[in-house]
Order: sequence, then structure tokens, then C-alpha cells
Amino acid sequence: MFSHYLSRGTIGIAAAGLGVLIMSSPSLAYTNPPQIYHVHSTWSDVGPTPHFSGVDMKLHKLFVSNLANGTVTVLNSQTGQYLGTIKIGGTLHTVMVDQQTNTVYVTDIQRGLLDVINAKTDQVTDEITVGGHPHGLAVSNRLHEAFVSNVSLSEIEVINLKTNRVMKTIPVGPNPWGVTVNPVTDTIYAANTGIDPFATQPDQQLNPQGDSVTVINGHTFTVEATIPVGPHPWNLIADPVNNETYVGVSGAHEVAVLAHNHVVQDITVGQSPHGLALDLPAHTLFVNDSLSNAVSVVNTRTNQVIETLPTGQQPQGVSVDSHTGMVYIMNQASQTATILQSLPRTAYR
Repeated sequence: MFSHYLSRGTIGIAAAGLGVLIMSSPSLAYTNPPQIYHVHSTWSDVGPTPHFSGVDMKLHKLFVSNLANGTVTVLNSQTGQYLGTIKIGGTLHTVMVDQQTNTVYVTDIQRGLLDVINAKTDQVTDEITVGGHPHGLAVSNRLHEAFVSNVSLSEIEVINLKTNRVMKTIPVGPNPWGVTVNPVTDTIYAANTGIDPFATQPDQQLNPQGDSVTVINGHTFTVEATIPVGPHPWNLIADPVNNETYVGVSGAHEVAVLAHNHVVQDITVGQSPHGLALDLPAHTLFVNDSLSNAVSVVNTRTNQVIETLPTGQQPQGVSVDSHTGMVYIMNQASQTATILQSLPRTAYR
């Protein structure tokens, strides 16, 4: 199992963090112009096989999942100073931070768990059993719910974060790797990749019925649409500002833009788009081009690539601290993190 994850630069999905905490609001309008970014530094104390990360913007902590090591590395998110290692076990993938409760959630593929960490104490406080092979993760602060994509079971688990128990299971398309939620409309999106590395027979590892996104009503938990997007969509993220959803289509080296349950645009990026993250105040989308060793920077007002910046080898997850403008890119093969920095933040509403 580990060799599959570590040898394929295209493996990996998550609802990587929105760059700012979204509260319940029918309208979101930011006045900041798009930012220009540059490579600020490279951090090396990120642990072995760094895969995805999440930042606690209040505590100034960065939590990095070490995929094959079963640990989470904790860093100072402003300086990169090593703060400690949380030993969990399993195969750790997606990391999300609830900014309201200072709680970290990590999908544990091998053990079929969602691990819960107190960001203040760096202690594991719970292990939520979800079964199968949980991979992608999205958190709704307002609904107090988490959504976990289960690759081998082809379903989304809905977890009540007040009780830390699975409250609903939603069947979706084949082998969903990524999941995201629009925090304004509560719509859930699952990326049906159609690849199952856990299948016992090689001819069962690729499902041609994948290559789509399932759209789910977050209030009724019913499927509203299935949208074809192209070969092997890994990751996706919903933008509540422009009410669009961005899908990394790894087989086409594109990002599909969804609106009104249709693909309205395809943005050409580098090879095998992997992790995605949004900096909402800066109107910016970051797309890790895993096989190009680069990150594409997209202006979400125009949906145009405005920069392509170098990273380390095999960039996987990406997360954003919109308070500081820092962007954290996990380079799995080179075991480093590339840090991007924008111009100083200005006021936004």
C-alpha cells in the first residue's frame, strides 16, 4: 500500500483549507486586488513523507501529516520552527483545522479513522471510526459537521463534530478521493476519481464510471447531480465568493470550473494537479502541479493563471494562512515545504 502512495505523484486528495474562516453570510465581497506571490523560503523540519497540512491561524501552528510514518509534525507557522511530533499510527493523509474550536482533524487511511487533535495541547483526543479507506476531508464550522470521502466504499461519511460520530453515509460515484463543502450554500462536492489502489485484483483498480463530481445537498444529504469533468479528478475546493468549485483533473492537466452543476471553464495548469487551496481575501487559487514540481497561481476573478512558481519534488497538499499571506506546499519526495509569501495584507471586508 505504501509503495503505491509513495511512487505515484498523482495520488492525493483533499478539501485543502480555505484561506479564511467563513461565517454564515448570504453575501461575501472582498475589496483586495489579487496578490502576487514569491517563494519565500524552504522548510526542512516537516517530517518524513510530508503529504498535507493545516494551519491554525490563531495559534500560529502548522500541522503536517507524514503519510507513511503515522505521525503529524507541528511547526510554528510563521517561522518554521519545529515544535514537536504527534505519534498516531496508520497512514495519515488530509489535515483540516477548525479555526473556531482549535481542533485538528486527520484522515487515517490504513486504520479507517478520522483522528482528532487538540491544537492547543497537540494531544489526540478521539479516533472516529469511519471504516473503509478515508481519504479526503472537509469541515463545516457552521454546521459542526465533517465530510470524509471513502475511496474503497465509494461514499461520503457525514460526521457530527459535537458527538464525533458518523451520522449519515451518502453513496457517490466510484472511488471518491476528494471532498469539499461550500460554507454558504452547504453544498457538498465529491471527486469520483475512479481509481482504487486497495482493490485486490489489478483489473478492479480502475473504474471507467469515475471521472466525475457528485453534487450533494448538505441539508437533505441527497444527490442533486453527477457532473463529468475528465480523467481522474483528485482534489476539489468550493469558492463561496464566486460560487464556483475548482476541480483538479489530473489526467487532463487542467482545473475544471463548476457553476450551476456544469463545467463552465477548463484552466490549463501543470502536470497532474493535486492539492488545491484558496486565499479568499486575495482572490487566489493555488494548484500543486505534482509531476511538474510547481504550483500554479490562479486569479479567481478571471480564472486565469497569473504565475507558475517552482516547488520541491512531488508537491502534494497546500494550505493558506490568509491573515499573513503565507502559503504552505508539502513536497513529499524532497521531504520539504515550499513557503510562498504575498505582499502585506490590506484591510478587506
